Amino acid sequence: MPKNNKKKQNKSKTTKKVTNASEELKQNETEKVVEDKTENVQVESKTTEANVETAKTNESNKKNKKDKKTKSSKTAKKDKQLKKDKSAKKSWFKDFKAELKKVIWPKGKELFSSTAVVIVMVLIVSVFIFILDLAFDYMNKFEVEQVKKLQNSITVNETVDNTTEDTNTTDDANTTSEEQTNETNATSENTDNENSVSE
Repeated sequence: MPKNNKKKQNKSKTTKKVTNASEELKQNETEKVVEDKTENVQVESKTTEANVETAKTNESNKKNKKDKKTKSSKTAKKDKQLKKDKSAKKSWFKDFKAELKKVIWPKGKELFSSTAVVIVMVLIVSVFIFILDLAFDYMNKFEVEQVKKLQNSITVNETVDNTTEDTNTTDDANTTSEEQTNETNATSENTDNENSVSE
C-alpha cells in the first residue's frame, strides 16, 4: 500500500502543481486584464482630454476668426461711410451748381413788377395791423375807464353809507344825551320843589 500511497501522493502533488499553475495563470490573466483595463481607461482619459483641448482650441480659433471678421467688417464699413460722406459732400456741391445753372433769373420789367407787388402787399398788411392795433387800444382804454367809474361809484356808496351810519350813531348819542339832561333837569326841579315846599 505504500506504493499506492506514493502514487497518490505524486498524483496529488502533480494536481496541486497543476492547480497552482492554473491558479497562477488565472491570476496572471486577471492581472493582465486589470492592467489592460487601467491602460485602456488611461488612454481613454488621455484621448478625452485631448479631444476637450482640441475642442477648446477650435472654439477659440473660431472666436478669433469671428472677431477678426467683425473688426475687419467694422473697419470696412467705416471706410465705406467715410468715402460716402466725402462723395456726398462733393456731389452736393455739384448738384448745387447744377441747380443754380437751371435757375431762370427775372428780367428788368419782371423784377420791377414783382418788387412793386411785394411792397404794396406789405403796405396793405401793415395798415390793416395798424387799424387793429388802434381798435384794440381804444377798447382797452374804454374798459379801463369803465372799471375806474365802477370803482369810484363803489367808493362813493361806501362813504355815503359810512356817513349815514355815523350820523345815525351821533343822532342816537345826541338823543340819549338830551334825555339824560332832561332827566337831570327834572330831578333838579323836583329837588327844588321839595326844598320850596319844606320852606
